Amino acid sequence: MTPLWLESHASYIDNSRVLTAEQITFNAGPTDRALLLRVPLVEAGILEDDTPLNVEITVANDVSIGQSGDSDPSYGLSDGAKFIGFQTVDQGNYVGRHFFYPCHILQGTSGEVFTDVEVSDKTSPTQVAKFYPDQFVFTFKLDKSWGSCFTAHGGGFIKTVNYTKQLLLSQGLFLEVYKIHKEEKVGIKYMEVTVRKTGD
Repeated sequence: MTPLWLESHASYIDNSRVLTAEQITFNAGPTDRALLLRVPLVEAGILEDDTPLNVEITVANDVSIGQSGDSDPSYGLSDGAKFIGFQTVDQGNYVGRHFFYPCHILQGTSGEVFTDVEVSDKTSPTQVAKFYPDQFVFTFKLDKSWGSCFTAHGGGFIKTVNYTKQLLLSQGLFLEVYKIHKEEKVGIKYMEVTVRKTGD
């Protein structure tokens, strides 16, 4: 999913965006917890709710934004009503009074504004990351309400989580990206998504 592909195929895309062939950049806007983009992955009525389904999302970021400013985008999946995913944080959150993990669990209610937000397990007793990665890899096992986030910190940092929300796959499946604070800036070079049925 290149920037130009996202511009053409997203069912919703925030109007703060600036688009080039290399990158889509979302600038400051008027609303906290704003939906930046939504891409349909599976139409409603195709899958049963209990279909064993794995989804992998790889995101390539503009490292300069994550290194220097407020940029804490959230990536994940929704059924059009519920959202499960990961919030990523900028490099400034890796240090200070609390050490933040590069990514942590996020779930809530999907929409043009993200609501009923549940965040957990954000901090670590020690510093886990020192540089902002150019790529995040998120994996979801939707029939298990399980997810993982991988970054190239140290020998490879991985965070695994269990969600309390269960997506209803019969309602469809969407890729969604949010930001938390309205003043944030988010730069995406590309996203790659693989959806795979894992059993009968």
